[in-house]
Amino acid sequence: MKVLLVEDDTYVGEMIKEGLTYEGYHVVWVRDGFSAMREALEGDYHLILLDIMLPKFDGMKVLSRIREVKDIPVIMITAKSQVEDKVEGLSAGADDYITKPFSFKEVLARINAVLRRYKKEEEDIIKVGDLLINPRSYEVYYRGRSIKLTSREFKLLKVLAEHAGEVLSRERLFAKVWGSSYGENSNVVDVYIKNLRNKLEDRPPKLIHTVRGMGYMLKPQDVS
Repeated sequence: MKVLLVEDDTYVGEMIKEGLTYEGYHVVWVRDGFSAMREALEGDYHLILLDIMLPKFDGMKVLSRIREVKDIPVIMITAKSQVEDKVEGLSAGADDYITKPFSFKEVLARINAVLRRYKKEEEDIIKVGDLLINPRSYEVYYRGRSIKLTSREFKLLKVLAEHAGEVLSRERLFAKVWGSSYGENSNVVDVYIKNLRNKLEDRPPKLIHTVRGMGYMLKPQDVS
């Protein structure tokens, strides 16, 4: 597992690198914000340990840039202990926050905890063909592009994806998404299906298929 360590303090950097290397991690250590930004954006890392007080660019700027383009675990390392500083780091997208001084055992425990959370999120992701749905973050990607959905659209798509290849009636979809009986809301599902198609299906093949007289089915290939 590859870790990017960003730390300008020689003692702290050596302690962390030696410890993680002993634990079986491959560690790349850089000492300034410019190198950190380059490595984080161009390299393939499983986790980043990022100091805040850095030469050239501070850690917050590096974190902000990372979060624009990558979803990777980031643990902030800093001498600042004020609650406001921790809140700022977590709000900017850090997954955890370690305050100096600390022991290597604490670093290792926090790394393991963050990686477990990310692994659990990856296991929860729903994948159907080129469609990816993250139920935790409410993110949807189709053919590599991000799709912005309303909460109802997201829930409807999630239900269809969870039953991919299965025909779901309008009544069943309405009950699962809106939590009530179909009744007089007979066209609501059709309207939301149309909205989903407009956002997802910019070109063939179709993703959501209409099965006449029965309902809808999510299937990544064309129905022959």
